[in-house]
Amino acid sequence: MADLLADAASTVVAIHLGRPAVIPEIADRSAALLAVYGTGDRALLDLLFGRAVPEGSLPFQLPRSMAEVEAGHPDVPQESAGPLYPFGDGLRYAGDA
Repeated sequence: MADLLADAASTVVAIHLGRPAVIPEIADRSAALLAVYGTGDRALLDLLFGRAVPEGSLPFQLPRSMAEVEAGHPDVPQESAGPLYPFGDGLRYAGDA
């Protein structure tokens, strides 16, 4: 069902990321992807409807594949040469510092 929805309409995905995840299929099929960390519904909707400004950034890399995870070392952060999203990636509106 989610595949049909993503094919029929632009889809905004808000995904809770308690740790790094392998999500290239979700990222590729969504019009917008938001990583949330315990954000309440009201705060998320304020962001989506422009009543709030995005301020966060990723506290870790998001790997491009499970093979990348398996080849890595769990005690070495930010070791991927080509992650799906790098450490510190985040949305900023034009003109925001």
